[in-house]
This record gives sequence, structure tokens and C-alpha cells, in this order.
Amino acid sequence: MSNSAKIMGRYTLTGTVKLLSPLIIRAGVYNDILNDTVDDIVVTYHDGQPFIPGTSLAGVLRQTIQDIEGIKDPKRTLNNVLFGSIDEHKGAQSALQINDIPLENTNVSVRDGICIDDVLGVTKDGAKYDFEVIESGAHGRLRIDCIIRECHQNQVDIIKDTLITLANLLKNGISIGARTVNGFGCIACEGISLEHYDFTKPKNVQSWLLNKSGTTITFPEKPNVEKNDLIIDMDCYLEDTILIKSIFEAGWDNKSLTLFIPGTSIKGVLRHQCSRILNVLGRGTTMTDKLFGYSNDKTKESHKGHVLVNEVYFDTAYTQEEQHRIRVDRFTGGVMNGALFADHPLRNTKGAKLTFPLHIRIKDCSNSEAGLAMLLVKDLMSGQVTMGANRTIGCGRIKGKSVTIQYNGESYVIDDSGKVTKGQEETLEALVQSLHQFKEDTVSAKEGAHE
Repeated sequence: MSNSAKIMGRYTLTGTVKLLSPLIIRAGVYNDILNDTVDDIVVTYHDGQPFIPGTSLAGVLRQTIQDIEGIKDPKRTLNNVLFGSIDEHKGAQSALQINDIPLENTNVSVRDGICIDDVLGVTKDGAKYDFEVIESGAHGRLRIDCIIRECHQNQVDIIKDTLITLANLLKNGISIGARTVNGFGCIACEGISLEHYDFTKPKNVQSWLLNKSGTTITFPEKPNVEKNDLIIDMDCYLEDTILIKSIFEAGWDNKSLTLFIPGTSIKGVLRHQCSRILNVLGRGTTMTDKLFGYSNDKTKESHKGHVLVNEVYFDTAYTQEEQHRIRVDRFTGGVMNGALFADHPLRNTKGAKLTFPLHIRIKDCSNSEAGLAMLLVKDLMSGQVTMGANRTIGCGRIKGKSVTIQYNGESYVIDDSGKVTKGQEETLEALVQSLHQFKEDTVSAKEGAHE
């Protein structure tokens, strides 16, 4: 009688995981005794060492594999084999064993967040909160084991191909944890290795028992870019200064801190600009809500957006300076007594020569959404977008120098004059027309509904 659970072999996937951006994996507790100053704390071991739970990594990998073209499995048969399943009548044990990743060289800091009223453009009352993040640069050891049993014999080839896909995913980078759409949780694996042990061969069993290397599986590297994803990589520069108050004030007091624009700020500005574009076109907030997500406190409805951005970090080439200012009484027009204060913005002294990258990704992007993105790119390139504080007095204006766009398997490059130097300009114009056509169809549908 055959033993379907008999172990026939094993694959091991190892490497070093590095945080490319700050990571938020919440502890899942709100404990005033543990921490009475922070609303959300990161998950740690009992000794305080932060880590990436194997369960969190498994969930991300499972969903990503399921969504990849060519690995899609309507019945989730392969996913159930690899990651396990819970069935009403019969469950399936996971073939994968994914270890926790203890993180070294960690720096846990506290970020503050606010909730902005979409209509008024000001902070909602009582909507300030604080949360812990593990700053970028931390690293840890990855280990994933895949146990091949006798019941898997007919699926060995596809399991191997899927493990290669996992290796490419981890090598190129994935997002994990909370606030990934705001640039948090980007991790990538260096020195990745996939090895196989065939337990029908005594030497392979011996190698496994003695913790020696198995048979190395070589595989070609493939980028993690879905066909329907739209990717915008823009080189931008500050026309003058920019100010992110809480972050730049901390940087002024501690010169060793790296100054940056949070992903939440970038995403908020992009959302506002997209709303302005749609309003000009006579549209509501439906497309904006779909792209950037929304949450309704009254109805408890929420939707996660599919626009992802990266945080922007400034190197030492940018100069932080002190600017003294005074507060003016709005009624008298005179200077308020004792109202002298100072801001510490970051200044660009080299103009277009000194650039920083802006990365935007729209997952599963439609042609009409891509058309909106093209109009957003136009505004960014022409300096119509501002970020940070003191925007009404000329601070925070950014301008694009060049941009690369990837969509539907094609690549486009636009220079600082707005000229398309790579790709077909007509294709980009057609995407904008798709946005207009989508608007016309929507209006027609609404008009028909009233008849």
C-alpha cells in the first residue's frame, strides 16, 4: 500500500532579505501598558527584536502567486498544495515551511499621521495618530522549505516552476505589511539560492542530514511587471524649497537624519491633483476613490486603492536652511506680538541638475485610468504640483525633468520639453481619449437611467 504522505524530497530557498523602505507589521494589540505614547507598535519577539512573521510572508506570496499571469489557477489547486487549505470536509497541509525573519540592524522610529478632509483640504478634528515603523536598511535571513511528498509526484514540475517564480519575486522585490500603497514594506532578497534534495538518492539524504548543500537550481531572472500595470519613473527637481514640518524639524535638530517626503504625503498630493483633473472634465470622485482607495466612517465601507508610490529621500546635496518668519494678525494686518518663528526647508541650489526619483505604480490599470495618469504626468512635468507645507507662499513646487512610462508591454520616454523620444505619442494620446470616452459613456448611462 502506497503512503501518500511519504517524503520524497525537499527544496530550500534561502537568501538575505533587506528592507528597501520602512516596514510596518503591527503587533495587533492596543496596550497602554506596553506603550502609552504610540497608537500602533511593530511586532517584536519577547526580547524586543523586530521580525517579519512567516505567516505574513506566506500570505503575501500566496496572493501574489495567485495573481501572476501563467500561474493563475481558478480552483487554487496549486496554491492549496503549496500553502495549505481549510476545507469544510478535508483540509490540506501546506507543502511550504516559511520561517520568521528576525531583523538585524533595526531602527524603530515613530511617525505621525493625520486624516485630511477631502472637501475642505484641512485636518479632521481628532484625526492625528502615531505609529511605529522599522526604518529601511534592516536585514534578516530568509528560509523557505518545500517538502515533496509521494502525493505530489504528478505536480513536481509545476511546483519547481512556482518556486522559481517565488525566487524571482523575492529577488526583484515585493511589498509586505501595512501601508504598502504608500511606499512602505518594500523588501528584496539578495544572494538568493534554490536547492533540491532528492531523498530517493542516499547521498542527497546524507547531505540534508549533515546540513550540506543540495543540487543548485539555476533559473533566469524575470522582472515582476504585470502587463496591465502602469509604471511611471520620473526624475524631478525642486524649483526652490520644500518643507515637511515634523520631519525637517527633526532633521534640523539631528543632522544625521535623512530627510524625506513620506509616501502618505506624495499619495495625498497625487490624489488631490487627479481629483482636480477629473473635476475639470466634469467627473466626480468615483475613479479617484477606485485608484487611491477610500474609507467611510459612517457606512464602515472601505476600498484599498491600487496606486503605489515610493517615499522620496534627499541626499546631502540638498541644503537645509533656517528661514525666520512672523505671524500676521488677520484682523489688524499687523505683526502679532511674540510671534517670531523659524522654518527649516530644504533648498535646491542647482536647479534641474539636482534631481530625485518619483516612482508611481498603478496595478491592474485600465486604459481610462492610464489616460488620467498621462494628464497627471503632464501636470507634474510642467510644475503644476506642489508638496509639503507653505505651498501658498511658493514652497514645495516640483517639476519633472524626464519620465519613463511602461504600460501594456511598451515603454515610453518623455523629455523636459514634453517631447516623446521613445514610443508612439499617438498611443499615449489614445489613452487620454479613453478617459474622455469613459466620461461620455458614464454621462450617457446616467442620462439613460433618468429616462
